[in-house]
Amino acid sequence: MSEVKVNIYTPAGKHVGFFVNPQVKHYPEGDYDLKGEFFDSDGSRVMKLDFNPQALPYTADLSEVENIPDKKIFRVYVQRGRQPVHMSGNVSK
Repeated sequence: MSEVKVNIYTPAGKHVGFFVNPQVKHYPEGDYDLKGEFFDSDGSRVMKLDFNPQALPYTADLSEVENIPDKKIFRVYVQRGRQPVHMSGNVSK
């Protein structure tokens, strides 16, 4: 089985990092939870991902994840910065 990556980007399109084989949960009205091992853009495993709730939200590319209705989510915020990292987002911009 090949690895599934979910890439995370800043609003300006800068690659922040990625999840490898994350748990992806889809909820009604386009809400998503992402949870799993997170790596920075260089491929190094992140020990603690810094986050600031007032910062601009990330976007996530879900194109490699099967059996979900959306391929991109917006307003992605870090909910837990230590491994396993937890983020949540929504399909609406």
